[in-house]
Amino acid sequence: MLSSLRVRLLLATAVIIALALIANAAVSYFTIQRHNDQQIARNLSDVAQGNGRTISAWVTSHAEMLEAMENSVRADHLDPVLKAMQASGSFLATYMAYQDTGETIFYDGWEPPADFDPRVRPWYEGAVAAGESIVTLPYIDTVTGGLVVTIASPFERNGQLAAVAGGDVAIDEVVSIVEAIAPTPSSFAFLVAADGTLIAHPDAELSLEPATRLSPQLDSAFLSNLKQASEPERMVLAERSRLLQSQPIAGTDWQLVVALDEREATAGLRAVLGSSALTLVLVVLGAVLVLGALLTLMFRRLQVVRDAMIDIASGDGDLTLRLPEVGRDEVAQIASAFNRFVSRIESVLITIREASESVTVAAGEIATGGQDLSRRTENAASSLQQSSASIEEITSTVEHTADSARHASELSQSASEVATRGGEVVGQVVSTMEEITASSERIGNIVKVMDGIAFQTNLLALNASVEAARAGEQGRGFAVVAGEVRQLATRSAEASREIRGLIDASGQKVASGTELVRRAGATMEELVAGVNRVAKVLGEISVAAGEQSDGIGQVNVAVAELDRMTQQNAALVEESTVAAEQLKEQADRLAEAVGGFKLSERNRSLPAVSRADNSSGTSAQQRALAELA
Repeated sequence: MLSSLRVRLLLATAVIIALALIANAAVSYFTIQRHNDQQIARNLSDVAQGNGRTISAWVTSHAEMLEAMENSVRADHLDPVLKAMQASGSFLATYMAYQDTGETIFYDGWEPPADFDPRVRPWYEGAVAAGESIVTLPYIDTVTGGLVVTIASPFERNGQLAAVAGGDVAIDEVVSIVEAIAPTPSSFAFLVAADGTLIAHPDAELSLEPATRLSPQLDSAFLSNLKQASEPERMVLAERSRLLQSQPIAGTDWQLVVALDEREATAGLRAVLGSSALTLVLVVLGAVLVLGALLTLMFRRLQVVRDAMIDIASGDGDLTLRLPEVGRDEVAQIASAFNRFVSRIESVLITIREASESVTVAAGEIATGGQDLSRRTENAASSLQQSSASIEEITSTVEHTADSARHASELSQSASEVATRGGEVVGQVVSTMEEITASSERIGNIVKVMDGIAFQTNLLALNASVEAARAGEQGRGFAVVAGEVRQLATRSAEASREIRGLIDASGQKVASGTELVRRAGATMEELVAGVNRVAKVLGEISVAAGEQSDGIGQVNVAVAELDRMTQQNAALVEESTVAAEQLKEQADRLAEAVGGFKLSERNRSLPAVSRADNSSGTSAQQRALAELA
């Protein structure tokens, strides 16, 4: 899924928008949190101060009532004053204790026991020690069963303690004030003394209990620090995080502690955070939808480019396809580059197609020509083998002729000896001359055959020269051999003509000799001379026949070498034919590969292959083979 550029852009944009909204929400959250904390601290302080002042006013009003009795300390009738103060100040009881006598006067005239000494009472000692009005710790009244505190105010005369006025008052009103303090539904307040004793708490069972029951941290040291703290302190009470704000109660060592439930106090902040999260989700979803639609429109042309490239890459691509180049954006630039690229590829493939077609035609013609050349080369090799066999026969005949010439020379010598001995062998000489005449005729026939062989050899040498000239550099050695063969053929022809001339002359002379013998025997000297001349001529014939035999042997060797080279050429022609066939197969494969694309139609003319030259070369080869045959 992430392989799509559109999806990745969409995802990246969504992430950026989400991060931006998260950053904005975080800044807003922390800003609101700071202001909210300040507001909570102010509200908590206001609640604590307002209710603390109310409680302080309650304490101060009762203390001032007692302090107003300063002028009545030495009154003769104190009971009415105490009773009036008890009635007006909602005191449960009022009384005056004197320092000098230890006497205590109650508002209702109650007489305390004889051992009752107010000067050792905590409220008395506390007032004396403080030198001002004090409020004692609450205690349970035995009559009403409610919480009661004693307020005591000392009076002096002439710088000396004269008496201490006291009054017992129920703190139900104070408890009601404390119980009514609830900034949030789960928040509460409690009134605690300096020693950590709970004076008032929403839970009546905790009254007069140590504050450590609420939390082990609520000891006197913590309460002392809390009284001096300017910011709320955080603490876990009743398994919930609370913000504690303390307010001292004037005239007492009490302090009003307001415990604000932090979760409820920050509910608005959490609501803001939730709304920010919801806004984040909605904005991201909306941005994704809108941006997705925009990207779909923007990427439509890019998808066209992709589809075109996929069509080309699939092997059935249409290289005649061109993309519209509309606009100047990146897509238009890609389309322009794509069109240029496809045009270049199409041009290259068209060139390859034309070249492959030309190669295919040329390879076909090369293969055909190679096959024809191979066939003609085989025919030439066969003809050359036949020529070699004929030359071997000629060689055998020439050797036989040389042997006959030597034998004739020996016979002529014998005839000369016989002629010198006398005419008794004239008849034998006649017979011998007839044999010589027959041999001369055979020699003449052989010389004719040699003359024909020399003519054929000359033709072979001429054709070999033609083929060597066509072979170029590789046929240079063969041309030299052909020249030597042609020279030998020429010399053989000349020798044959000379031999034929000599044989003709010899025949005439033999005929003359025979005629002379038949005419009654010429003189022996003429016969001997004639026989000597015949012997000389036969010696020359023998020498010429030997030389001719040597030349024919060289021709035979040259023809054998020519046959070997022709066989090698035939093998090379076969290899060339196989290579031409492979070239044709590769050209067909190349044409098939290029045919997988659709290209523009252009001039598909093939390179000109000179069929005339090829046919002329073929005709020349055929003429040479005909001459060899």
